[in-house]
Amino acid sequence: MATQENDTGGLESGPADQGDSDAGRAETGGRPDRAFQRFSWYAVYAVLVLLPATLAAALRDSWSSHALVEIGRFCALTGFSLLALQVALTARLKWLDRPFGIDRVTGFHRNMAVVAGLLLAAHPILLAAGRETFMLFQPWANWRLGIGQLAWVFLFGVVGAALARKDLFIDYQVWRVLHKGAIGLVVLGFVHGLAMPSDTQHTTLRVYFWALLALAGGLFLWRNLYAPFFGRRKYRVADVSPETHDTFTLRMEPVGHEGFRWDPGQFMFLKLRRPGRRSEEHPFTIAASPTEKTLKATVKQSGDFTNTIDRTQPDDTALVEAPFGRFSLVHEDAPRFLFLAGGVGITPIVSMLRFMRDTGDDRPALLIYCNNEKRDIIFRDELDALPDNITVVHVLAKPDEHWTGPSGWLTEEKIGEHAGAFLEDAHVYLCGPPPMMRKVLRYLRSLGVDSGRIHYERFSL
Repeated sequence: MATQENDTGGLESGPADQGDSDAGRAETGGRPDRAFQRFSWYAVYAVLVLLPATLAAALRDSWSSHALVEIGRFCALTGFSLLALQVALTARLKWLDRPFGIDRVTGFHRNMAVVAGLLLAAHPILLAAGRETFMLFQPWANWRLGIGQLAWVFLFGVVGAALARKDLFIDYQVWRVLHKGAIGLVVLGFVHGLAMPSDTQHTTLRVYFWALLALAGGLFLWRNLYAPFFGRRKYRVADVSPETHDTFTLRMEPVGHEGFRWDPGQFMFLKLRRPGRRSEEHPFTIAASPTEKTLKATVKQSGDFTNTIDRTQPDDTALVEAPFGRFSLVHEDAPRFLFLAGGVGITPIVSMLRFMRDTGDDRPALLIYCNNEKRDIIFRDELDALPDNITVVHVLAKPDEHWTGPSGWLTEEKIGEHAGAFLEDAHVYLCGPPPMMRKVLRYLRSLGVDSGRIHYERFSL
């Protein structure tokens, strides 16, 4: 391995602080077949969302004299379709992960939750305004309206808690339980819609909404009842080894099976069963190379769950659901690679570097790895021992007086100075905390790096 040391900088956003998951994985992309898959899924989604309102308009015998009433009805039909399809977006479906990546699916899920919430919130307001009556806001009017009003209140609670979870300091595990309760909102909306004397009295629309409910209910049961018991693979913690003062690697061996295949850089959902401790599921990079027979998860202590990772014991049980993600060294036509990592964001990149080492991939690679202090450098000895075709630049934001390598924050000029010719044709993998990623992405584009060669994945729960 070649090592560069000169007076340049670290990450402008500082070292990685990922919470209970190592956010900031990279993405592959740019393939024509993947673009077609994405377009196809977007088209299917749009049809499913807009079909109820389209059918209602086509089947309508007469129209209300109040335009706001009609708009309110269409808001309800479209909003409920969006709401029911939300379940599919959170089910970790591999055929959605492959073309989009869980980060995009999750982001789309959040955006559509806001759209659905606005449409459903507008529904009773528009009906009331159109009919110039406040009867719709009287829960005692009749049971059909009462269910709708209950769903309306439930809607504000679910969407509000999801959007303001971090601001309200809601525990992640508590929020997960509350979020799963959103299936109740789907059921309430379904009962209200079919009970009201409206467009849903048409047989075609009733069949469609029954199908939507069956889809949402089936996926919910699959995700929450089947997958936890049959979708995870059992592993045994073989050992726990320290990487730095606050980062540890769990090495896990398969129990009763031969393991699974993954691409370097992908991640897993890991659930540890440890005596006396709450069992929680969190996403972590599979830090091992696919050439290895065991799984590795390198975890930084930065949250309620990860702060206890060093207390994990050999023979503790690990349940793994994997693989996920599109951060992978799959670009066979790439002449060389540029890796940019911050803190624990090194984990998917080290999986790639290990794979390159183990398979004899001699393409040139440059890693710029940024941390706060020297003691924060994860895998330092292993990085120093990489083959000569891989150059590593360690950058410290707060070095001590003995540090002779790069220091300070990383700027656009410093990336250009270090990367040089790599910027012309290398595939760039970016992995780190969100503030770092936003700034470095801006730098790379300003330096003329084609977006098709920049790979990243925002992953944060």
